[in-house]
Amino acid sequence: MQKEELFAFARSLAGAAVDFPFKDDFETAVFRHADTRKWFGIWLAAPRRWFAAGADGAEGTGKGNTGAEFCLNVKCPPDLVPLLLQQERGVYPAYHMNRTHWVTVRLSECADETVRQLMRLSYSLTAGKARTRAK
Repeated sequence: MQKEELFAFARSLAGAAVDFPFKDDFETAVFRHADTRKWFGIWLAAPRRWFAAGADGAEGTGKGNTGAEFCLNVKCPPDLVPLLLQQERGVYPAYHMNRTHWVTVRLSECADETVRQLMRLSYSLTAGKARTRAK
């Protein structure tokens, strides 16, 4: 999946917004619920050595592991994170986020449908609860 497809998919979710909230950073994007402002994803640059680390989270070194590339962080249920790390190609421990609740998706390795499923899951996990009227 390419960046443009990812952003279009995020915008297609009901009530979702994409913005660039960080001062002087016009590349890092946050996917959020427009009404509650809760994040369900972030498009950010991660060091390539992060991906060389694999599921253990220890940053790798060596040729080809210099520089950075953009990836997607999404929220997941804590019990699903270890399963995703073991079974899904292109899913890594979260870079720069809580690794209990978030994973990093490397778009160049992950199947498009998996990316969409993870975005939908994160979107539903972060959706606000319906308000009830006080009696």
